[in-house]
Amino acid sequence: MHVSELNLAVNISVGDGYLQDNGQKQLMFIFWGIIMPIIGIIGFIGNILNIIVLFRMEMKSTTIYFLRTLVVTDTGIIIGCIMGLSSVSITQLYPENPGMVHFTDVIYPHIYTPVNCIVMTLQFINVWVTVAVAIERYISICHPFTTVHICNKRNAFILIGSIIFIAVGYNIPRWFGTTVTACDNKTDCFSIVTTDLGKTEGYEQYYAVYAYMVIIYIIPLVLLSILNTLLIKELMRIRRRRSVPTPNENIETNMSIVLVLIVVVFILCQTPGLVAQFWFLGQDVLTKWLCVSNTLFALNASVNFLIYTAVGRKFRHVLLKTFKHVCSQRRSLNQNGSYSHNGGTEMTKLTNKQVYDSEDITDETCTLKCKR
Repeated sequence: MHVSELNLAVNISVGDGYLQDNGQKQLMFIFWGIIMPIIGIIGFIGNILNIIVLFRMEMKSTTIYFLRTLVVTDTGIIIGCIMGLSSVSITQLYPENPGMVHFTDVIYPHIYTPVNCIVMTLQFINVWVTVAVAIERYISICHPFTTVHICNKRNAFILIGSIIFIAVGYNIPRWFGTTVTACDNKTDCFSIVTTDLGKTEGYEQYYAVYAYMVIIYIIPLVLLSILNTLLIKELMRIRRRRSVPTPNENIETNMSIVLVLIVVVFILCQTPGLVAQFWFLGQDVLTKWLCVSNTLFALNASVNFLIYTAVGRKFRHVLLKTFKHVCSQRRSLNQNGSYSHNGGTEMTKLTNKQVYDSEDITDETCTLKCKR
């Protein structure tokens, strides 16, 4: 299997040797066994908060539909990285431990292909949804008069659905590129082997190397760089043109700034993965580079919450509203408990008043702000 497919693969060959045999186990453990789980846990918590906010009824725009898809794929990528990289890097550091041996010899060979294929599919969706939302923001800011006809809910759903359909179809061959076989001289032992399909030139060279490099890295990174540059120039021009922008311009500008930062982080985190597609680095350097690039791959899936909370005004508003609503419900429940000795009638009145006031006032405030 070629190294260009190496997003989650550890127990695979590079040339005539294996990654585990090149003396880089400790480096793998530091990056994939320590740094990546820390990033992943923080990112997973942040993405759960992203899901809570982005799927609220207040968050309605075509851009939000793309961001919802991104946060779902980001969460899946984090889980896949921890399952496929963090777990096996820990087992490689302690190969004599019976539990580690069972994971390496039995569990990992069976989960490698499905986990790798799922994460590669999620990566495809994540990359091209990022491109799609960049195009949507470019049209909204640079060509506002065509926004109504192009940037609408129907077209957003069609585009997202098309990306998912193509991603699944494109990654079907990966399910048949590797398989699991029993070890010759050991019981309860399995190994990952390349199938006849995986050994063909069409799979090894054109599908696993060239197509992957062009579709996942080169075209998206070039498009995102161009769109981001044009978007930044237009935002600067709008700022110079109007000293006091309209409320709608403020909303669009803020959303565009959020996207610009997401794209910048995406480019910074994904570019090292493009470099890892080339063999000129050499095996030792390549392994070290993969430790860094795959960690950045997980980082990219974990940092969007920080961007949303730092820059996105509406996101912060809805997040605070959600927490206030949860706190008011808990406070109401506590007060209900303390007043329960007064009888059912008074408790019911107290509950109705508090829940009604908190929910109604907050929703009305948000509605007014969203309409302005």
